[in-house]
Formats: sequence, structure tokens, C-alpha cells
Amino acid sequence: TQFLDLYPEATAANVGAFYSTEPVFEISKDQWGHFKTIFVPFVDANGVTYLTGADITIYDLNQRLAQSVSKAAAMAVFFFFIALLVAGIYVYLLKRAISTDTSSGFANHIALEYYIKKSPNHHMQLAVIWVNELEDISSFYGTEVSDRVMKSLLLHFKKNRPATSQIFRLATNKIVLIASFNDDDMSFTEMIQAYNYSTPLLTDPFIYITLCAGIASGNKSMLLENAHIAALQAKQGRHTVVNYSSALHNVKNQYQYNVAMAKEVREAFENNRIVPYFQAIYNSEKNTIIQYECLARMITCHGEILKPKSFLDVVNRSRMDGMLTRTMLTQCFARFRKTSTCWSINITVQDMLDPSLTEFLENELKRYPQPRNITLELLETEAIANFSEVKAFITMVKNRGVRVVIDDFGTGYSNISNVLKLEVDGIK
Repeated sequence: TQFLDLYPEATAANVGAFYSTEPVFEISKDQWGHFKTIFVPFVDANGVTYLTGADITIYDLNQRLAQSVSKAAAMAVFFFFIALLVAGIYVYLLKRAISTDTSSGFANHIALEYYIKKSPNHHMQLAVIWVNELEDISSFYGTEVSDRVMKSLLLHFKKNRPATSQIFRLATNKIVLIASFNDDDMSFTEMIQAYNYSTPLLTDPFIYITLCAGIASGNKSMLLENAHIAALQAKQGRHTVVNYSSALHNVKNQYQYNVAMAKEVREAFENNRIVPYFQAIYNSEKNTIIQYECLARMITCHGEILKPKSFLDVVNRSRMDGMLTRTMLTQCFARFRKTSTCWSINITVQDMLDPSLTEFLENELKRYPQPRNITLELLETEAIANFSEVKAFITMVKNRGVRVVIDDFGTGYSNISNVLKLEVDGIK
């Protein structure tokens, strides 16, 4: 066409573009193909409107779009695999961090539990090795030195252990060696006993250590527990190695009994099943009751009545001795408050050293009508070992009118002069 020629083929989109201030698009088909056209209006300085147009074939557009989608998909797959790789590395590093002791670099107790669980061997043998002096080393030299001690010991056993065994740092001061029960070259006992105590484990500073160990063999489900029981027996008996056997089964039963009894005692306190029993003390000449001794009893959930020897150790270990004394005092005060009956009760040095219990007793004595009818009994050995504290407590209760006597005199090593310095009212 020539410039300014008539253009009868103009479409509605062409005409609309002259009156538009924005680009206009049009899709059309003709003998030359299938197009998408863009018209951009332009107004010159004389006010004449011109249209600039450009055609893009739909085929080219679809092809470019397909190429763009393919490229985007390829990039997405690439970055997806990169993300999977990064996630895999992160999970691996996280699992490694969780299952590795940071101070030594050796596998820890989590790794040990996983190893035992996943091992195809159902019968194995395991040694728990205990460093006796590590707590003292840590408190004197600091944790950095104690960690160096453990790392050096781990490296020693890693070097000298049988090739088929595995080594773990079980806890701060414990190492575990484990292997299949069928290994012919397995001799944990000889290896541990061969450790040379006369050679320093560290030379800067010079550190010497001793070991005790417990070894168990058999079903892997009970292996760690049994080896730990044997290690405890080795430590308590000052042996280098103790092998778990049927002889230690009674110890394990005792542990289980203690756990069950601790639960029973806690429930007894919660349900008011710790009660006083009153043992009469007679005057043989007059055949009359002169006093009642208040003794603790525990009623189990089955109604069985237990004496202190069955539960007192658990009470003391569980730090419930103060609760026991408070419970007994509360019930005895209530039982005898409105009577003129004399009664006695045992009290421990731990009770005397407990400020809250001392305050409780002092307040109760202020309200009790006849405190002179009360006698507190304490053990000779406890009294002498904590002389100044016991003396202050005795002075406080005696000022309220309470009598104090020493129980089980003669079982300790104190002489009568030390006992007399406490200014007690009597000796049993």
C-alpha cells in the first residue's frame, strides 16, 4: 500500500486502536496464517494518530510457550532434587548430631539403643565400664579435662577392643562395649582387667584413673539393664569386673521392689494411709500404762499393714522422711490433744535440720495444752554427728516443756560425756 491510501480491510480492532490510548490486541486468520497482532497508537505533534502494528504467528507463540514450560519444568525438577539432596544431608547431619557425643566424637546412648534394636543378633554381650574418679576430676580440674579423660579412654578401648565389637559413650563417666554373643575372640573381662592403672591416662595434668565394670550376656532386650546392675555391684564392692549372673537376679528383684514400694508409699501419703500405731509402755510395779510410743505403719492398697522396716528405706531415699514425720506429728497431736496421756515419737536429725518442719513443730507446741507429756526420741549416732544443730533444736523444744531422750545408746562410739552435753532428759 501507499502512504495515506484507503484501507477498506480495516477491522474493528484497527478502528478501535485509533481511539485508544493503550495497545490493542487482535487474533486473526487469513491465507498467510494464524496471527496475534498488536496495535500501538501514536499521536504526533500535529494531532495525527498513527498505528504501529506487529504480527506474531500463533504457532511461534505456542512453540515458545511450550519451550518455556519445558524449561520451567526442568528447572523445577532440578531444584526439587537439589532440595531433596539438601534435606537428606540435613537429616543425616541431624541424626549424626543426635547420636554422637559432642565432646568425644563417639556414638552416644541414643546410637547404642538404636544399634541394639536394629541388630539381627538376639544374643549379645555387653560391658558397662565406669570411671570411678571422673566426678572428682571434673570438680577439681573442670569438665574440659574430664572430657579429655573420657576421650583418651575411649580411644584406648577402641584400639584394644576385639574387631567385631562396637564402642559407645553411655554417659558422662560410662563407656559401653557390645558384641555378638557368638564371637570366639570376645573377652571383655580380660581386656578391662588388663588396663594399667599405674600409667597416667593424661600427662598434662597427670591423671590416673581406676575402672569398674559390669558384663552381661544373653537376650539383647535385658542386656543393658543387667550389665548396669553388675557395674553397680562392682562399684559398691570395689571390684574391677562383675559378671551378671543368677546371683544378681535377687538384686534386680530388689530394684523392682523398691520402684514398686516407692509408688506405694507415694499413694499412701496421698490417700492418708500412713497412720500411727500406739505401743503401750507399762509400769511393771503398778501394772499401769505410763506412756504410748507412736510408731508409723503403712496400709497398702490391699489393706496389708506394713512396719517401718518394709518402707522406711524407700521413704528416706525418696526424701519423704520429713513428710512422714509431719504426718505422724499431725495425727498424734490430734489424737492426744484433749487427753493427759503421755506419748513419745521418733525424730531424726534430718527433721531437725529442716526449717519448715522445725517451724511447724514449734507452732504446734505453742498450741498444745500439755507439751510436758510429749517425749522426742533421737538416735545417738545422729545426735553426736550433728552436735551443734541438735543442741539448738533440743534447747528450743525443752523451752516448750518437751522431754528429749537418746534412743539406742551404746550402738555408736560416742561417750557419755558428749551425750550429757546435749542436756537430754534420758537415755534408752
